[in-house]
Amino acid sequence: MKKLITLGTQLTYSDLAAQKLNQTLQLNADIFFEPTIDASFKALKDADYLVLPIENAIDGYIQRTLDLLYKYDYFMTQVTELPIDFSLVSNEQSLTDIHKIYVQFKAKNQCLDFLEQLSHVSFITTDSNTESLKLYQSNPKHTAAIIPKHLIDKDYLLTIHNIHDQMLNHTRFAFIEKKHKMPTTNQAIKAMISIRPKVDKVGLLYDLLGYFKDLNINLVSIISRPRMEPKSPYHFFLEIVSQTNQLNQLLKQIENDNEFNIKILGVY
Repeated sequence: MKKLITLGTQLTYSDLAAQKLNQTLQLNADIFFEPTIDASFKALKDADYLVLPIENAIDGYIQRTLDLLYKYDYFMTQVTELPIDFSLVSNEQSLTDIHKIYVQFKAKNQCLDFLEQLSHVSFITTDSNTESLKLYQSNPKHTAAIIPKHLIDKDYLLTIHNIHDQMLNHTRFAFIEKKHKMPTTNQAIKAMISIRPKVDKVGLLYDLLGYFKDLNINLVSIISRPRMEPKSPYHFFLEIVSQTNQLNQLLKQIENDNEFNIKILGVY
């Protein structure tokens, strides 16, 4: 039986995404859970597939997923998207009676407008939404939890729905495998790549963007990450929309120019 790793516990958004991909791709895999993104990547060594959040519409890319995708040399081959809806639940009668809120680290960043109103409250950050709910249930006095609406399984004295900053909230989840899978025919693709300058210099980013302009590749996003190397103190994660042959030309040109190291993190 195939083994699929994902984040959290049953009924997290990661679990729902894993179930969706398991069914869509007809994997018939058993789903296993890990408490953190780091633990999930480590567990893939003895498994077949990994499903993790890669980007949220409000809070942006999940940087730890990208960093470890680069580190472990694994490969994104599919992406799926789920709508995200957060609620606050508590058995206190009003927000003024709440002194502590349990909230997952990415969920917190998606609900900042709501949370800014609660200056009297301290926040306990968790690794998953189900962990937030369990911690609240073990200590319900003067506390609350921020959880997905689908985790609400009973009536609470206080329930506030739709507390995320934008109503059209969604998260993309990456399906990750250990083997690189490049398309063998020319076709429309999306790709996540990492590009690292060999030496830092003035105009370097301008030169890099020129590759995409010349090859007519649509650059969807670009983010930089620091590296602990004096000659090349950062690298870039880029998501592109192109044809397979355009990506191949990009790889060839960058390698021939010898100014950057390039690595494909996924094609989907």
